[in-house]
Amino acid sequence: MLFDPSLPHVDPSAFQRQDWTFSAMTEEDMKEVLPPYMPASRGRGFVIRVFVDADHAGDEITRRSRTGFIVYINNAPVYWYSKRQGSVESSTYQ
Repeated sequence: MLFDPSLPHVDPSAFQRQDWTFSAMTEEDMKEVLPPYMPASRGRGFVIRVFVDADHAGDEITRRSRTGFIVYINNAPVYWYSKRQGSVESSTYQ
């Protein structure tokens, strides 16, 4: 497996041109209906971002894979997990 750092060539003419400035929905249709007894918001809002990655047979010696994720709230990591594959199964083709 090789990593190719070059950018892919995408032919823009292969995609159909669309006009996204118009919507069949009215502005009233697009409003979210809020519950009548919803409590008032307290404090400031926040942003949650999650990054997930997996690596297939990345360890060159054992050929084990690794999977992991990390959760950020307002750019601060709050939860993360990383696990290496426990065993490797070899397969044959006949």
